[in-house]
Amino acid sequence: MTNKLILGTVQLGLNYGINNLTGKPSLEKAFDILHVAFDNGIRILDTAEAYGDSQEVIGKFQKENPQKRFNIITKLDAGHSLKDNELLNHILKNCKILGADHLFGYMFHNYQSFKNNVSFYDEILLAKKKGFIEKAGISLYSNNEIEDIISNYSNFDFIQIPFNLFDNQSKRKKLLEKAKSKGIEVHTRSVFLQGLFFKNNDAELHEKLIPLMPYLKTLESVKEKEVLNTEALALQYVLQKKYIDYVLIGVESVKQLLSNISICNEKVNIPHDIIDAIDVTEEELLNPSNWN
Repeated sequence: MTNKLILGTVQLGLNYGINNLTGKPSLEKAFDILHVAFDNGIRILDTAEAYGDSQEVIGKFQKENPQKRFNIITKLDAGHSLKDNELLNHILKNCKILGADHLFGYMFHNYQSFKNNVSFYDEILLAKKKGFIEKAGISLYSNNEIEDIISNYSNFDFIQIPFNLFDNQSKRKKLLEKAKSKGIEVHTRSVFLQGLFFKNNDAELHEKLIPLMPYLKTLESVKEKEVLNTEALALQYVLQKKYIDYVLIGVESVKQLLSNISICNEKVNIPHDIIDAIDVTEEELLNPSNWN
């Protein structure tokens, strides 16, 4: 299953995640993470112009380790100030920073930034035609956004969306199968919902997240019955969905990465019917940007 993993690198450039106790790693530790990822068969990195100096870290790694070439996906900064016809040169600048001759994927960072710059749709497709990028993509959140892209902008090669134990099959499956039927790859993120699934009592939860406790209790009972830890349940649930092409994970350390890789290589029984039946009605709490 490691061939379905994409290593997210926001943690290499910023302090990120409610469970992040170690902060942004040093350059040496960041390189250790990238070495271990490559040596264990992970070949795709996900970064963004807005992820601090993540792109620079990757570029330095690529230049110092030419025998370990990753396929790199990056995203246009939602706060950019580019004008029409400037995107192609901007993508080439990204290639230079990342130490790559072309990009595996280039994405709009979110739906709103895309809708504010719809003229860039043709430009990103031109970048693909010219060989600057292999795939054009967009990061989305809501089902309405997914529906709009599938229906009206189906020349995108992939969408990246949240998908996890709570933001699950019951909320996403029909749309994702529709995307696949149009030849659009499905990449998922937020597999651990920024560490939420590792919280198991009210004292550990932000007051705003207390309504999610009953759903977390359901997960606890599943873990107990199936003799699974949180990491295995969360990761394998998403990996085992056949309509999902790639699963994005983020790590803060080599230890975390090796643990995730080990889980990918295990045969794990996931009670999909129970997880699929979890229906979080407080949907606004599935978006971490609403947690503050």
